[in-house]
Amino acid sequence: MDESITFLHSSDWQLGMMRRFLGPDGQARWGQARLDAVARIGEVAERTGAAFVVVTGDVFEHNQVERQTILRACEALKRIPVPVVLLPGNHDALEPGSLWTSSQWLAHAPEHVTVLTETTPFRILPGLEIVGAPWRSRRPLSDPAAPGYADLEQDPATTRILLAHGQLTSLSGGMSDVPTIDQAALEAAVADGRLQYVGLGDRHSTTRVTDRIWFSGTQEVTSPEEDDPGNVLKVTISGDTIDVVPVRVGAWHMVDHRVELFDEESITALEDWFAELPDKERTYVRLAGDGSLSLPLLARLDSMIDAQGEVFASVERWVKFWTVRPAPDAADLESLQLSGPARAAMEELRQALAGGDEGAGAALSLMHRLARDAG
Repeated sequence: MDESITFLHSSDWQLGMMRRFLGPDGQARWGQARLDAVARIGEVAERTGAAFVVVTGDVFEHNQVERQTILRACEALKRIPVPVVLLPGNHDALEPGSLWTSSQWLAHAPEHVTVLTETTPFRILPGLEIVGAPWRSRRPLSDPAAPGYADLEQDPATTRILLAHGQLTSLSGGMSDVPTIDQAALEAAVADGRLQYVGLGDRHSTTRVTDRIWFSGTQEVTSPEEDDPGNVLKVTISGDTIDVVPVRVGAWHMVDHRVELFDEESITALEDWFAELPDKERTYVRLAGDGSLSLPLLARLDSMIDAQGEVFASVERWVKFWTVRPAPDAADLESLQLSGPARAAMEELRQALAGGDEGAGAALSLMHRLARDAG
């Protein structure tokens, strides 16, 4: 195929995914945002003149998503004005009970959408074939990409695009519990002309492996650990040249922030950091903190984080890395002006804290906060 062709590469939509740390309101808005990002892929296709869109695995979060999720996905797909090719991945594998064979999908899937259920090359345009390696089980026994191209032979008259899903051996760090994709074998297939582009899914961050091998990343962020999510790739193949450009379609942010909290200035600095963040209603913040604070400052910190949680999509303390300790002094405790059983409880907690019980410190902080608010 000598003429230039442009298409879009996306993956890991995982429609129906739950993120319970967002709370009911945030979860609903984030779930809709994932569908909105799919619709924006359609806008990018129209704007760039893309001939088609490929999605390399995990279109849905699992095979038992709700009917509403399938129907809304179909509506979002209708907003992509060019042919769409979907590859089943590990989350929505072609196993018994797959949603791809469900009555809901078959009845409502748009006509311009093709699901790759076989490894047989799919001729989407004259001189251009898409070859796919759909997952047939969540636990494959070998390289999940190999079935898509192992039997291919060179064809100078045909441009071939491989769609595959899974982690590369070179990027997995030995941590994958399923067989990984052999990068060297992919590169060999590209080098000898059997493949002109390899579109990969499973990695949620946009990642260039080589000029012709890319992970697109998810269309909308799913975790603070992701380096570069929220893109679709615009791929242009023209003769022997290729150009791959990430295009932003995501709207949400998930941020990790680490703080040292020891005094009033450090709390004020945290307040200023929150104030400067844009798109608060579409941002999840996970806080890691260390330090020690007096009871009044700890109460101020708690109130501030609670208030920010009402403004942002969600703000939470990262339990694994949250070690901000109360450091009450005698003046803090006396200022509560407690008497009777309440004072006896305070003294008992103070003694427990002196003995190293951090839970007692948290209880003292809560007691101080409640007494302050009641006053």
